[in-house]
Amino acid sequence: MLDIMRKSVNGFVGILLIALLVVAFGLWGIADTFTGFSNSVLAKVGDEEIERVEFQLRYLQQLQAIEQQFGTTVSPDQARGLGLDREVLRNMIGSAALRAAAIDLGLGQSDEALAAEIIADPNFAGPNGKFDEPTFRAVLQRNGLSEKLYVKDQRDFNIRDQMSKASYERAIMPAMMSEKLFSHFLERRIAKYLILTLDSIDDVGEPTEEELESFYEQAKLRFTQAERRSADLLVLTAERFSENMTFSDEELRVEYEQSIDLFTQPEERAIDQLVLADDIEIAKVSSLIAQNKPFVDIVSAAKQDFDNTDLGWVKVSDIISAELSEKAFAMKKGEISNVIEGPLGAVVLRVRDIKPEVVQSFEAVADNLRQAIALDRALEDMVAFSETVEDNRAAGVSLQEIGQRFDLAVVSVEQFTRDGTLENGKSSEILQRYPSLTESLYGAVIGEDIAMFEAPDGSFVWAQVKDIQPSQVQPLAAVRQDAIAQWKVAEQAKLLEAMAEHLVSQGNSGVDFDTLAKDFPRRALTSEPMTRQVSNETFSEQAVEKLFAVEKSKFAWAPVGFGSELLVMQAVDVIDAELKDGEAKDLIYGGELRKYRADLVNQFIQSLRSTYGVKVYDSAVQQAVNQMAAR
Repeated sequence: MLDIMRKSVNGFVGILLIALLVVAFGLWGIADTFTGFSNSVLAKVGDEEIERVEFQLRYLQQLQAIEQQFGTTVSPDQARGLGLDREVLRNMIGSAALRAAAIDLGLGQSDEALAAEIIADPNFAGPNGKFDEPTFRAVLQRNGLSEKLYVKDQRDFNIRDQMSKASYERAIMPAMMSEKLFSHFLERRIAKYLILTLDSIDDVGEPTEEELESFYEQAKLRFTQAERRSADLLVLTAERFSENMTFSDEELRVEYEQSIDLFTQPEERAIDQLVLADDIEIAKVSSLIAQNKPFVDIVSAAKQDFDNTDLGWVKVSDIISAELSEKAFAMKKGEISNVIEGPLGAVVLRVRDIKPEVVQSFEAVADNLRQAIALDRALEDMVAFSETVEDNRAAGVSLQEIGQRFDLAVVSVEQFTRDGTLENGKSSEILQRYPSLTESLYGAVIGEDIAMFEAPDGSFVWAQVKDIQPSQVQPLAAVRQDAIAQWKVAEQAKLLEAMAEHLVSQGNSGVDFDTLAKDFPRRALTSEPMTRQVSNETFSEQAVEKLFAVEKSKFAWAPVGFGSELLVMQAVDVIDAELKDGEAKDLIYGGELRKYRADLVNQFIQSLRSTYGVKVYDSAVQQAVNQMAAR
């Protein structure tokens, strides 16, 4: 692919473009790439320095990627909790180590070759299909890259590519390892199993006071009451400002005329377009048109079918060529054009059907138009009034006082949890309407002015926390009945585990499965052959792991995949993997080979780190991260 791209810039014009781009690197500031980013160094790998500016750019790029993945804003504390700064620095240290090794090996890429590669990249092509500087800059900006960082990345990528192709990409996983992995992954087992339920356990009675208090102390988190907050919300809607607006018919008619396109359904036509391949087809088709032959005969003469000619229903603006569009919309229904020279070559047009332009009358749209104008002007008034609200808030006026001053309703939401649930167990309607507002309220302190929230429906919302009830463990007296019920379940679960352990012990001592299961209401079942990758409502990952850990005919127990039941099982058959299954073997080999090579790369980088030595200036790193947080 690289060779093809390079061929596209061969010759005098290609050499000139490369020369211009190399010069442009200097004009755009990319020349700095070849001498370093700045003098602020966060870490060193041998002589390779990791600069603050590059670290911050890569940090931002990774942060934006995480925010896009989770669809939410990540705070500085959350980013720190995720270890984002350490991850970015670790990757940069690895890249620097590889770069140092490449320099020692004499690997590199000339400025001219790199410029040629960038010129040939179709992602940077402009409207004329060739390299375009504004497009180049725009693409990099969308991806959070500076020009110099992009050039540096491209050079590093090409150098690493040279190293990988000469080293770890040539690594071959040992055949014995491949076969062992294949046998491990595709071995199958059949289990005979019995599901034990809590119904199998007799009533455990009531706990003593000592037992209940001990259980309560060990399980206090179960009885923790979630933090609850109360807040005042001032909601400003466009309807509140538009409800008293009136407009004369004359005003509405002026707006109607100015917005006539909104009420017009443009003419549409069902059009066939027959593209002709060469002069022979043109001559043949022209002759048939002159003889007034049906369009079906013309299409057949061109050895095409109607599926290739049908453009469907189109508007004037849907046809790219102005000449073809003008011609198609000047023809009558059923008319066939002469041969026309279009941008794709010679074509013949036919109009199958016509839907004339439809303009909604003023009377039909007057009510909707009145409402739309009112909402539009209300939004302008809302924006202006929002400044008044902000001024009052800056002066320390509470939302309740602002509501009273301007006759606006303030909604009080009392005692809600982080998920918007009220004390009565129902969800707050207003918090459901503005879900992201709840998170803002849980990130604020009492009395703090939270930034105005602009809702998707166009409403403006101001919020203020007025009370916080911290999460707290409820006293035993308040949760006594719940604690007793949970103690009973816990005791039954212990007895159920003891029963499962006893059955497994008897089975492994030689007692037949059917004999073990005869006194249980549920009958024993036999599974389909399963591999280690199985996980479902019956066989949990733990159950499958235990099944494959025992020898044939042996017993084990584990929780089911979903629910509180337990599974007592016996490995009644072991089916070895079939080494002749080439497709599955290749699939496993391919996946494990990638892991094998990735391990080699990690070992190689660790070795390079030891060889060149790594110095990290922790205070400088912390300062760089703090600068990012301050932004």
